[in-house]
Amino acid sequence: MSDSLASATAAGWVAGTLEISVTFPFEYIKTQMQLQQEASALFAGKDRFRSPFHCAAATVRERGVLGLYRGGLSWAIFGGPRSAVRFGTFETLTAASQRRGMHQRLGTPTADTINGFAAGMAEAALCQTPNQVIAIKMIHDQSPRGPRQYEGLVHCVACIWRAEGVAGYFQGVGPAVTKGAATNAIRFLGFGQLKRLAQGPAGADGTPPPPLATWQAMLCGGIAGAVSAVATQPIDTVKANMMGIDGGRYRSAFHCTAELVRAGGLRVLMNGVGPRVCRVFIEVGLQFSLYEYVGRALDRAFGSSSKTN
Repeated sequence: MSDSLASATAAGWVAGTLEISVTFPFEYIKTQMQLQQEASALFAGKDRFRSPFHCAAATVRERGVLGLYRGGLSWAIFGGPRSAVRFGTFETLTAASQRRGMHQRLGTPTADTINGFAAGMAEAALCQTPNQVIAIKMIHDQSPRGPRQYEGLVHCVACIWRAEGVAGYFQGVGPAVTKGAATNAIRFLGFGQLKRLAQGPAGADGTPPPPLATWQAMLCGGIAGAVSAVATQPIDTVKANMMGIDGGRYRSAFHCTAELVRAGGLRVLMNGVGPRVCRVFIEVGLQFSLYEYVGRALDRAFGSSSKTN
């Protein structure tokens, strides 16, 4: 592994691990709201969560603050690898596309979009699908009509294995990969554009612009993340329901979408968008700012120059 790739991968790993400990309660609330579908066998009717705030309050009242971290251990385990795959793949593809003159032929924004799309597919296929299958089933298990069948992470993993084998960890892989590719394409494109805007042009003598301040990287990443969350929310809702406890009843992503809309209307595809925007703004802002900071620190420590401005 090259110094550049090693630095990018390590930076992404550290960034992903740190941010998930802060943002997971938003993910928990968002997922609970998405799973409250009239098409679901576990729909709670009048006992359902009435809003994200009601969901948070009811969970804390019943299970304490740690209840908001139900399923979070899976995210903590996969948080580092998924960010490492995302940033490592993006940096590898960016370096390859620069060598082949793709940035000159297509322009940097287009190259960033293509590379981000591919990085998102790799992240979703290798890390996010099994991670979210486990986490979403554990969260669904704790919904108002949930069966309360999982004793913990290991028990949930074992139950999925016994019931469906390896394929069980890849329920909903289609919408997961589609969403991952789309969100990362938007995030890397948006972050790149905002970063170049914040940095300004290179010096007259070709000197590259200074690196972003931490707050600038966080803001640029957060804005790009929030836009991606709104744009892909319908796909994320379909993915969540295909990964839920009763997700096996849906034959495909199209069947799931049709069933959700038939039972609750188009609006249900946007369930949970508020907490998702909040989480993703913080998540992506932290990831990009930590990635930039950790990457520069690793470059100084190991003498590589993996960051490009």
